[in-house]
Amino acid sequence: MGRKNQYGYQEYRGRGGGRGRMVLLFIIALLAVLLAAGTAFYLLVDIEYTPNGMVIHWPWAQESETPPPPSAPPPELPSVAVEVVEPSPTPEPTPTPTPEPTYNPIAAVTVTTAQLRDGSAAQAVAAAGGNALVVEMKGIKGRLAWQSQAELAAALWANAADDRTAQAVRELAENTELYLVARVQCFRDPLMASSWVGTLMTRGGNLWHDAQGVGWSSPASRDAVDYLSQLCLELAEMGFDEILLDSAGYPDFGEVNVLATGDNRPEDRTVPVAAFWARLSEELAEKGTALSVQTTEDALRGDNAFSGATAANLARYAARVWLPAPVKGSDYAAILSNAGLDNAAARIVVKNAASGSWYK
Repeated sequence: MGRKNQYGYQEYRGRGGGRGRMVLLFIIALLAVLLAAGTAFYLLVDIEYTPNGMVIHWPWAQESETPPPPSAPPPELPSVAVEVVEPSPTPEPTPTPTPEPTYNPIAAVTVTTAQLRDGSAAQAVAAAGGNALVVEMKGIKGRLAWQSQAELAAALWANAADDRTAQAVRELAENTELYLVARVQCFRDPLMASSWVGTLMTRGGNLWHDAQGVGWSSPASRDAVDYLSQLCLELAEMGFDEILLDSAGYPDFGEVNVLATGDNRPEDRTVPVAAFWARLSEELAEKGTALSVQTTEDALRGDNAFSGATAANLARYAARVWLPAPVKGSDYAAILSNAGLDNAAARIVVKNAASGSWYK
């Protein structure tokens, strides 16, 4: 009997309740089978995704698959002999030999600045049979024959009153074939010495003077060397072919034994003198101007070492060496050749004591 409801009637359930349970059990069993089959499929079947779609590899079909034939080996290439050709080295350019300087014979006549200014210098050289002139552009008093741009020249009041001499030199250089030589008194300069520009002193602390009462500056003085270098370069630009240095070392006459030794006058005086010549030689060469040095017979022979000028340094830095007529029978060419001067005989200019002219 069924249970009564709220109205007193009994509910009727019929005989269908058992069938529903059977259906539910069947569904559960079916799902279990499907789950087991899916699991087995996932574990046993190999699925490959390719650009053409999905490919299923069945496990029972793998054993029967025929493996692909091995790929054929690549054909053998014929052997080729390879020859490595080394590039030919680039030949080194043959350096052009520097031509040896030529030293034309000169017969130099000394002229004055007055002759330059009045136009008679060329005539004087021709009348004496010369082909070159020598003019003193800086004398033993320290005065210049032109108006220099050097600051020290203005400070020393060394400049000329006008530039007529410089203009005359330019005209000769442009309009004649004369070989022009500027003579420069270097360290024998009372203007520098009295202004304490590398002044040479006595051991007692006084300003030293040579036998003619002229003061000297030192070749070891940077200020003195810079000043002289600028003057020589200005002369080269003016048109001179050669700069002739006089008093280009330490004094070698007068009471040189009382000169103080120190920075301005070292024991080895050849060092600052050689440095001065070397600097000027290089600077003037860039202007196409020769550097020459006037020295004495005793200094060249080595009989007087006070100046610091030596035959070896003359041979190294001087284009020409100007000397007085020998009085001791000195063979100038032999001395300078032994010191290393090439073509020495052609590079010596000797002063004629009678005429005052210089001849090579």
